[in-house]
Amino acid sequence: MHEAAAAPVASFRSLSQHRSLPATRSWLVIANPAAGRAGHDSRAWRTIERALRLAGVEFDVEWTRCRGDGARIAAAAWREGRDRFLVAGGDGSLHDAVNGLMRERCNDRTVADDSPPRTPTIIPLPLGTGNDWARSLGMPRRPAALAAAIQRGHHTLHDAGRIDFLDATGATRDTCWFINVAGAGFDAHVIERMSGRTPSRFAYLYGALRELGRYRSPAFQLTLLDAPGDDDGSRIEGRWLLAFVANGQYCGGGMHVAPTARQDDGLFDVVTIEALGLLRALPKLARLYSGGILRDRAVRMRVASRLRIDASPDAGLEADGQFVGRTPAVITIEPAALRTLRGA
Repeated sequence: MHEAAAAPVASFRSLSQHRSLPATRSWLVIANPAAGRAGHDSRAWRTIERALRLAGVEFDVEWTRCRGDGARIAAAAWREGRDRFLVAGGDGSLHDAVNGLMRERCNDRTVADDSPPRTPTIIPLPLGTGNDWARSLGMPRRPAALAAAIQRGHHTLHDAGRIDFLDATGATRDTCWFINVAGAGFDAHVIERMSGRTPSRFAYLYGALRELGRYRSPAFQLTLLDAPGDDDGSRIEGRWLLAFVANGQYCGGGMHVAPTARQDDGLFDVVTIEALGLLRALPKLARLYSGGILRDRAVRMRVASRLRIDASPDAGLEADGQFVGRTPAVITIEPAALRTLRGA
């Protein structure tokens, strides 16, 4: 779920005051002052800020003021030559920043240029309620350990996901990117109906329990357009509760939906769960959090680097916990599109 934005804290410095720092050495912090729980976010940021300074990490700060501001800030900084970003917020803040950067990288590829392509480095400073991408990366939780890892700078390549939404003719009408997990069906239905600001880290679980009895699963058609082995080109149909397209392992505030997913293998783990009644679905929620979901008979997992999702009636789609659109859509992995840190 996207964190609502608020007015920036006046005591923190702004990027516009520090244009003289070399872009190749300093990080740009894109900070959401309304991430997480009210009153907790500013204290948490101050703790991380202090740890970064003690570790010798050079950085500037830009504060978001509204939804989509992170994308605008990241895109503008990329055009100015910056390529190292720290995102202080939750998964919604990261989703914004990644979309700004990936859109600019797409624009870069359309311009004839002899210079080698740039790859952005993006690292989460987890201040949100879910922090699922940081969890998928195994990032250090202690600010001092996180700051020390950023200073050491041992970065690793990371894939990104691209969603192309299709119109009635099959042409692309809109595009967005995601860094962690996308989902079609029930999880998007829940996120679409969640309030704009929910302070509890169990917001998704609460919403899921509330909606589970009233949700009606659509009939899905999943076409694997680029999959290893015999699955390539196959078409799978079913009435599913949901379908996860996973680059990372966690979503929904700690649900371990894709325990075998890797962020650097050029493949999605595609996890589908059969349509279930309320009484059958409730016990499976525990497996979603424990990491045992793939052992359930109602669950299937396949791998692919490109797939198409159709549904009747059209199903909602979420990405990184943000409601982004409706089927039909083609989802494609973009290998090694980013750099980041990986923990244990």
